[in-house]
Amino acid sequence: MKISVYLRKVKENVENGISCICFRVRDKEIDIKATSELQVVDKYWDGDALKYRRNTVVDKDEQRRIPEQIAAIIEHVETSFDRNKADGNWLRQAVEDVLHPNRAYERNHPNLLVRMAEYIKQHEGTKQTRCQIENVYRKLIRYVAYKHEIAGMEDFNLFAENITLEDMNDFRDYVANEHLLYMEYPEFYKDYIPAQYKPKEKSSTTIINTMNLLCVFLHWCKKMGYTSNEVFLQYGCKVPVYGDPFFLSIEERNILYDADLSEVPQLEVIRDIFVFHCYIGCRVGDLYRLTKENIKNGFVEYMPQKTKKCEAKTVRVPLHEKAQRILAKYENSNSDKLLPFRPVYTYNNGIRELLKYCGIDRMVTVLDTHGYRTVQKPLYEIASSHTARKTFVGNLYKQVPDPNLIASMSGHVEGSRAFARYRNIDDDMKRKLVEMIN
Repeated sequence: MKISVYLRKVKENVENGISCICFRVRDKEIDIKATSELQVVDKYWDGDALKYRRNTVVDKDEQRRIPEQIAAIIEHVETSFDRNKADGNWLRQAVEDVLHPNRAYERNHPNLLVRMAEYIKQHEGTKQTRCQIENVYRKLIRYVAYKHEIAGMEDFNLFAENITLEDMNDFRDYVANEHLLYMEYPEFYKDYIPAQYKPKEKSSTTIINTMNLLCVFLHWCKKMGYTSNEVFLQYGCKVPVYGDPFFLSIEERNILYDADLSEVPQLEVIRDIFVFHCYIGCRVGDLYRLTKENIKNGFVEYMPQKTKKCEAKTVRVPLHEKAQRILAKYENSNSDKLLPFRPVYTYNNGIRELLKYCGIDRMVTVLDTHGYRTVQKPLYEIASSHTARKTFVGNLYKQVPDPNLIASMSGHVEGSRAFARYRNIDDDMKRKLVEMIN
């Protein structure tokens, strides 16, 4: 087999004396050619030595790069030559494999986006977690597109097999700055982000959670045998920073229960759902799955969806008298649902409107996660469905600070970081302890 290299004029650059590097392979009856994208200045090119003659016109890096790539192509053609498969397509592919190694790699290895699409399809966790993973997937799509179209890195791609710590840090920086890039390149982003979903500055906690989900996905890739790459261990999952949990006191909860809401019937339904939620303390996803069949002998009984994979257990919470009265109001409804649940978005907005209407305006200290500064806000501005869960756990913990007993009713798994935060919530508990050593 003989490989030769020759030049062919570039039509649009004939006047400038620019030619393409071409390759020819001959072996008995085989005679095939391929034109590469490599271009040289004819005037300074030495066709025998396959390199530039000494000159000051062509960039020094270009003078070095072209011969190196030609040599790499010749070596690859020689090692991959097979008389039974050698044709024009093979030769063109061999040339491209050297000039665009990422494309060559991608033909035999699904990229990170393909792997993540498979991961989402197989995901068995909660709907909320699935949505969060899909959000990371969309960010990755935009990140790769940004690298191609804005950064000019046409061959850029990510693979589970060779993603590096630098790649992960670069993606993190992209996530942190996407709201700024959106303003700088609006034409690019209009194809990826609808105008009504204009990205906002991400909090440090959101960025940490995004990268933690990426680490979990990369760990799944290793578990599936797709890669032995353990870069996710180098990166390491970070722990988000949260403030102390805020919740309604028993007195504030009872104000809601006793409120006359006859003039605002839409808030009355929200109140009933929220107060009932405060008495059973489940996650909102579990709350919305409850049906009348979950009520057994004065207990609400369910299996938490979030933790069922790591700790499949049934949670049983005795129903308080007030919770039973709320259920009694709706026991004759035609629906199998436990209560007339509203969409979560409506539920959250309704909770804030309800608290404001009932005068629950106590100022609470919360963490501004963008700058990690504490700020004071009225409770009605920041309450949500999760406030009901915190109200249940927080008030129980004030009465009986036994994490195992309370976790058996809240569905927290052993060692939960979220649950551990309740140990620092109440100065009254500290005073009582000090009084005990009088």
